[in-house]
Amino acid sequence: MKFSLNELVSLVQSRLINSFSTLPSSNDWVWTAILLLIFSLIVIPLGFKLNFLKAEIPEISWKVIFRLTLITLLLPATAEEVFFRVLLLPHKTEQASLAYQWIAGSISLVLFVIYHPLNATFFIRNARTTFSSFAFLTSAAILAIVCTIAYLKSGSIYPPVMLHWVFVVSWLLGFGGYQRLNNQSK
Repeated sequence: MKFSLNELVSLVQSRLINSFSTLPSSNDWVWTAILLLIFSLIVIPLGFKLNFLKAEIPEISWKVIFRLTLITLLLPATAEEVFFRVLLLPHKTEQASLAYQWIAGSISLVLFVIYHPLNATFFIRNARTTFSSFAFLTSAAILAIVCTIAYLKSGSIYPPVMLHWVFVVSWLLGFGGYQRLNNQSK
């Protein structure tokens, strides 16, 4: 499939507009809740088994918690979902074949997993060890799969952003992520 620059710009613009203007149905939110449950049933036991997760609430102020939850909604949740889901996956209105959806989803998955250690290497140095660990990358791969399913099913950015955000906030504030990232920098 070959695109001119104008066609590519038009496709990106269309995907962005469609993903943000498509509101999830109640059925889409039920699917999102089911995907979150499935994700949790896999990742939480795996994370404890691999000594990656710890039931641990950080000793930080409510102000830091509020700022952290707000910031993580924007970055990584929204920014990463725009790039790895909206821009790389076909929107429902494109009526892409199942084969194309699988190929695009596989490319998105691989790039999402590779992105995390690269991001830590170049930008978030205190996350290098964590973002390169088998447990984290496995969790990221499973997250990519559930976010891809949520996006392809709904055609909306909101379900995958919510899944991503809930995962990151839960990990940081309830499963030792905050401590893990802050202890690595010492």
